[in-house]
Amino acid sequence: MRLIARTGSIMCALAALTGLSLVNAPSAAASTPSGCGSVSQIGSTRVLTVGGMNAASVKQYAGCGRNYAYLYVWQQFRSTRTDWDLYVYIVNHSDSGNDYGEARVDNTRRSELWGPGANTTAYCTHATGFLDNTGGSTSTVC
Repeated sequence: MRLIARTGSIMCALAALTGLSLVNAPSAAASTPSGCGSVSQIGSTRVLTVGGMNAASVKQYAGCGRNYAYLYVWQQFRSTRTDWDLYVYIVNHSDSGNDYGEARVDNTRRSELWGPGANTTAYCTHATGFLDNTGGSTSTVC
């Protein structure tokens, strides 16, 4: 525990000296969305396969009175590409004409993308995510 705290302090000091940001550091586990420190996964995880390779996970989370779409790009995919496009959103089954909590990042090397919180917790929903042109959805949660 002490080593982790010390390593974190050293990394922060290095970031300050070099002007680098630690905000978008890749993570093997989901972080939390902006503005909500406590979320729980709801529904299934959808694995996206690109060119025969398991490349990303799409998940739906609930917390702070909102639903969140989340996409994580796996290291094995990131190691083979220079950049990619990410897109996530929540589908409200009571309002199929609109998507909620949309987020998109193109030509990025980010490992994860959170959609903004969608005010859809009172409805049946699922999350949909795309890695480049490959997309998939989680199970529906009511």
